[in-house]
Amino acid sequence: MRQPKRYANLALALASMIACLLVFETALRFTSYKNLLNKDQYLRYYYQADPEKGFDIRPNVAKIRLSVDHGAVQYDIWSNELGCYDRPYNGEKDLVLLVGDSFTHSYAPFENKWGTQIESLLHYRVLKCGVSGYGTRQEYFKARDVIAKTGTRPNLVVVGYFLNDLADDYSFPSLMVIDGFLVPTHKYQHLVKANADPGRTYNLWKKLRGDHPLSLMDLAKYHLGRHSILSNLMDEVWARLFPQRYSFPLPNSFLAFQDEPWIKEKGVWENHQANLKHFQELAQDNGSQLLVVLIPANTQVYPFLVDWGKFDAERPNRILGKFFQEEKINYLDLLPLFKQYADQTPRPGLSSDRDLYWAHNSHFSLKGERLAALLVARHILEHDLLKVEEKDSKLAYIREQLKNFH
Repeated sequence: MRQPKRYANLALALASMIACLLVFETALRFTSYKNLLNKDQYLRYYYQADPEKGFDIRPNVAKIRLSVDHGAVQYDIWSNELGCYDRPYNGEKDLVLLVGDSFTHSYAPFENKWGTQIESLLHYRVLKCGVSGYGTRQEYFKARDVIAKTGTRPNLVVVGYFLNDLADDYSFPSLMVIDGFLVPTHKYQHLVKANADPGRTYNLWKKLRGDHPLSLMDLAKYHLGRHSILSNLMDEVWARLFPQRYSFPLPNSFLAFQDEPWIKEKGVWENHQANLKHFQELAQDNGSQLLVVLIPANTQVYPFLVDWGKFDAERPNRILGKFFQEEKINYLDLLPLFKQYADQTPRPGLSSDRDLYWAHNSHFSLKGERLAALLVARHILEHDLLKVEEKDSKLAYIREQLKNFH
């Protein structure tokens, strides 16, 4: 008799606990914490399949709440009619077209993004059309499509280039939209095809069986995050109580210019070069100037974060710099400039407030976004890539900001 009674007591205790949680969950929906349900770290339905680019940002997506660096900074992300994280295009004829990957697209509030700040510094319209996960080939298609949609030739095309663009071009498309989620087509480190098919439908049984590209844990986290305030609160409390330092990737996992086997395959580098040259042709065809901005990795700027061993942190930049010089493509390498402004004191991790990258994320911090904007704007003015009113006063202001940046 004791055993059934014990089970009955456990069931009663469990039912009471669930009832209390449901009451608490309901009560929270009448507080400001209800806004936590607007956060969607998975950005489901933000992207759509694209026959040429593999995927693209869906046009006219309403605001979605996001956070970065374990919730330290929260912001809204959306898209305009061009499928860009930007305000609407209002027919401006003098403009800059900015494309790139996640460094250009997201991981900071809109007003803090380096493209937005360049627009403010130069008082010149910038179409901010970066897309997270893109490689150079997709960025070229995006630039070409935006020009066609606006019917306006940009005065300047700026390409935000990150060092995994070579791998993204090789594995094109490296991501695809499945069930509204953006998922990898490859296991990135070794570029092995993943088991993902955009044409498949995933019912509950297939998800439970593990056929879905996202794990059951990921799917559970997604649905709890969208429907449970308590789950969101627990995530934030957990992150604050147990702040796990961002695990910085080994250099050879993202610096695709090292001696990895797939790099040596015939045509890999040549195809990537061709994609970069397409931008040069696009600019020439539209009577535009072109600027490629080389965005450094956090571990390049702060080399003490990882054990580089035999790897050369600056080798990719030298290879690219030589190529751009030979092709007469205007470029700006941010690596040596960022290192000038970075605190090089060895320590276990970074500070999101004081350093140029987030402490728990490999993208620019707000300070890094500001520095990138100032450096790119200065380069544009010093090299006369745009005809800007009151150029001298704007350049003087930017130089003063850089002088006092520390």
